[in-house]
Amino acid sequence: MATYRCISCTGILEREGATCVSCGSAQAAEPQLEIVQRAQAMEVSTTNSLSENVGFVTLGLVFGTSSKQAFWGLSTQADRLTRAYDVALANLKFEAAGLGADAVIAITFALNNSTGSGNALLTGSSEAVMLLGTAVRRSDTLH
Repeated sequence: MATYRCISCTGILEREGATCVSCGSAQAAEPQLEIVQRAQAMEVSTTNSLSENVGFVTLGLVFGTSSKQAFWGLSTQADRLTRAYDVALANLKFEAAGLGADAVIAITFALNNSTGSGNALLTGSSEAVMLLGTAVRRSDTLH
């Protein structure tokens, strides 16, 4: 399955022609196969180390975010959170892959839940997921 990036904000589109969850644009760039494959195979961890006892080189901080909105009670909060988390994690991994990372460590998670004024069933609500981590490259894969 191909992953598409938004031309406007570089957010991830769930499919070609889909609306970007970050900026609302529907303009997709062609997928970059190498980066997509690296992102799909990437190890992610909330700890400060990798699953194998190997050294690594820090490449920098990476950020993934996503927001899902619901109106008139048409989706559950759990469904919105799951979809928002999945997209935020994909964004984080794609950004790290663009830096040449093999993994992202020390991931922190933040959640923002908001409802419109008045009755949430009528005015809607949204869940935003933000992930921050450190992109690393295994020392044994450096050339």
